[in-house]
Amino acid sequence: MRITAVVVVLLATPAFADKMEKDDLPGPKSEVATGEPKIQPPAIPAFELPPVAPGFRGLRELRVRGRPLIGTEVKVKGYVTWVYDCAAALALVNPEATHAQVMLSIDEDPALCETPKFYLGESKDTSRESSIWVMDVPRAPTKAERQKLPKAELKAWPAVPRVAVGDYVAVTGIWGTQAAHDSNPDGLLIYKSFERATPPAAAPPPSAPARAVKDPEIAIVTSAPMRKSIAPDVRNESVDHVNACNKAIVAKRYDAALAECKTAANLWDGNHLAWYAWASAHMAKSEWRPAKVASERAVALRPDLAMYQLYYGISLYEAERERVRDEQAAREHKKPQDVVINPTLLRLDAARDALLRAVKLGPELWRAHFYLGRVYRDLDDPRRAAQQFSQTIAAHSTYRFGYVALIELYRLWDYTDQALAVALLGTANVPSAESSELWFQAGMAYDAKHADDSALDAFTRAIAANPDDVNAKFQRGQLYFRRGQLASARSDLEEVTRSSDPKAASAKPLASQLLAQITQRQH
Repeated sequence: MRITAVVVVLLATPAFADKMEKDDLPGPKSEVATGEPKIQPPAIPAFELPPVAPGFRGLRELRVRGRPLIGTEVKVKGYVTWVYDCAAALALVNPEATHAQVMLSIDEDPALCETPKFYLGESKDTSRESSIWVMDVPRAPTKAERQKLPKAELKAWPAVPRVAVGDYVAVTGIWGTQAAHDSNPDGLLIYKSFERATPPAAAPPPSAPARAVKDPEIAIVTSAPMRKSIAPDVRNESVDHVNACNKAIVAKRYDAALAECKTAANLWDGNHLAWYAWASAHMAKSEWRPAKVASERAVALRPDLAMYQLYYGISLYEAERERVRDEQAAREHKKPQDVVINPTLLRLDAARDALLRAVKLGPELWRAHFYLGRVYRDLDDPRRAAQQFSQTIAAHSTYRFGYVALIELYRLWDYTDQALAVALLGTANVPSAESSELWFQAGMAYDAKHADDSALDAFTRAIAANPDDVNAKFQRGQLYFRRGQLASARSDLEEVTRSSDPKAASAKPLASQLLAQITQRQH
């Protein structure tokens, strides 16, 4: 993260005495954005889930609030939005084989196919990312199995659901994150049973208007507390080491900075700038636990300074995520960097309170709003998260991460209009070199609204800004396919299937199916 250097101006010091005195040590400069256009983000929606039939769970509920349901049996209704087609996938990688040869290979060796699966959405045209995965679906016995297996075993074979894209069905299963051969940290449904259902006569009523969002009341200190008097020579020497610490931070010599700040604090424990700069050096190295200790000391000395509260809140948040990540990694026998953090395990009240103090003391501290939004998101308080992300981009209109966080939150909740408005606001304000992800998000929103021309233009702009954007190429390839522009579709989709980017892994099966269909159409 960017660290703001602190330049200390040494003021006249009163004669030393063993008494309390006013703290005249200047605080750090506030991290605020200046010279940027002021913007008005769209109004915050209600974040209320649509009603569902008794005995069922909503598809959106599982996507946004499914974590507590992990390991439980649930029943859902929805439209089939995608079905895995093994024959199409094999035909793509075996272009010389006929359809009959592919089918014979599958019959002889079912292990050539992935486990059957399909996706469910709230409408027929729900996007793949807004659908839930239904995994471990039973397959039909092969010809060889029908010939060799005992009749009793064949009779006990699980019923195979016959589903096609557009069908409205009810599925019972176990909500989890790990199926037999697939995993999804956001949740998937492990199949148990299936039945056809009658589509609802009308769409669910719209959510109620957004209620006013108000943060919890929290006490703040607005004036500097008195401090113990310090001998001028000790004060001056400590301040000299703080200045050396800050110079080292600017030069990115963080170990040297830590040594200087440690010396400064050892000389004068009440030098809050030393503790703040000490925390800054640790934060620059992503050493969150020692950063938390140092920033906590700075806050104890000067609780009235917004930047101290900000750094303390960031350190608390990141240290807590680090703790949960390490504990999960140990339980799951994974490397920490491979763990997807379970937000329900995070203890974030202290981080929230520190960040609330920061924004109350410094309303223009955009980073405090951004981190507070992340805290509320992890606390499953989406309206407050949206409020803070909105305040982030209002305070720093060129900060793309604020836009992306708000867009992702809106898209998760299927607030397409709001997501599109924020994405377009971002493309108008963020530097063009950083706009790829914002154009991608705009394309996804246009696609959800079936505005194909606008979606195609947005994905093309995303690729122009970042030629390696495999997600944008996948989405653009699907659009080209729908429009019958098969040569362009093939070009994009082949890049997806060849990509080694982990982001392309979940897209490759569908890209393969579409390529197989393109081959069939062109012959």
